[in-house]
Amino acid sequence: MQDVKVRVNHMSRTGPHIIETKSKDIIRSKIDKFYQNGDALYRELTERDYGIDALIELFKEGNPTGSLALLQIKGTEKKFKALKRKPYISIQISTSNAKYGYQNNIPIMLLYVNTLNDEDIYYVKLQEAVGSIAQNKIKEQKEISINIPISNCIKEDLEPFFETIRCSYRNQEEST
Repeated sequence: MQDVKVRVNHMSRTGPHIIETKSKDIIRSKIDKFYQNGDALYRELTERDYGIDALIELFKEGNPTGSLALLQIKGTEKKFKALKRKPYISIQISTSNAKYGYQNNIPIMLLYVNTLNDEDIYYVKLQEAVGSIAQNKIKEQKEISINIPISNCIKEDLEPFFETIRCSYRNQEEST
C-alpha cells in the first residue's frame, strides 16, 4: 500500500481582515452606546457586500422614521493626518464602489475608523464626496481619493452623523 500525502492549506486571518472586523465592532459599539434608547439600529450585512458593510436605520421615540443609510466602513491602524493644504483626511476607495455609491438614492456613509484609537472616526456622505471628483478620473482609474472634512469627526456625539442622514431625506422630499 502506498502512502498518500495530503497537503493541508492553512488559512489564516490577514491583517486587513482583522482591521475590518475591529472597525465594524467599533462602529456597532459607538451606535449602541450613544443610542441606548433604541433610536438607531445597526445591521451588519453578511452577504457579498459590494462595498456596503452595514445598514443603519433611525427611529424616533421607538418608531421607524424611514431614514436609513448604507455604511461603507474602512479601517486603519495608522494615525490620521490631515492634508497639508486642506482640512481633510484622504482615503482611497475603488472606483467601482464610488460608481455604486454615486448612483444610489439611499445615502451611503463612508466611515473611516482608526482601530487603535476608537475615538477617531471620520465620515462623509459618499454621494457628495464622489460628486466633487472629475468623472474622467472615475472612468480611468482603479482607485480614487475621497476627502473627508476633518470637522466630520465622531468623538462621543454621533448626532451630527445622524443629522447628515436625516438631511438626505429632507433634501429628497424638497426636490420632489
